[in-house]
Parts: sequence; structure tokens; C-alpha cells
Amino acid sequence: MNKHHIDADFSILERYNLTEKDLIKGVICESCKGNQVFRRHGMWICPQCQLSSKKAHIPALRDYFYLLGSTITNRQLRDFLNISSSSSATRILQSLNLTSRGTNKGKGVQPFFDE
Repeated sequence: MNKHHIDADFSILERYNLTEKDLIKGVICESCKGNQVFRRHGMWICPQCQLSSKKAHIPALRDYFYLLGSTITNRQLRDFLNISSSSSATRILQSLNLTSRGTNKGKGVQPFFDE
């Protein structure tokens, strides 16, 4: 399905009269499907069911790229995933082997849809 994905020629947020503030940010538990997980020592942990995952952020990042844009910066990633550490965000971005463009504060990465 991802191979046949075509970018919409409209903004989903605009079509439904939403703003970025209307979105629920954070990483959702793959098991509970409603609880937000937190990041500790490189793992996402659900406080409800104790599920731990190293890749729980990937669905949230896909949502970001579908809804908000074709690139993401460290600051945008921290805001969207609800993490405070810029070094954790850097490690997440580097682990995904995304294509980067720009430099310094203007640096962003391209989406990934081939996993």
C-alpha cells in the first residue's frame, strides 16, 4: 500500500477545519491503543500494560508526515512525540536513516514509507 501512496493535493487539516493544536501528540501504546507511552533509556514504556518497544514512535512519525508536512526537525519531533531531550530526538532521527536536507536549525529530514 505504501508503494502506491500518492500525496494528497490538499491539506487534511484544512479539509476538516483542524489545526495542529487539535492533534493529540505523543506516542500511543501499540497494545492499549489509547495510552501514551513515555521514553526511558531508549525504550518506549506503557505505564498501563508495561509494554516496551524501541520502535513505538514510527506510527506517530508516519502520522506526522501524512498530516503536517514532508520534513521534520529535531524541535518538531520533540514537540510531536512529547520528549524533552534534543539528544534523544537526534538519536531517534539518526536511527531511522532518513534523508536530511538543510543545515543547523533549518535541517529537516524526509519521510520514510518503505518499512
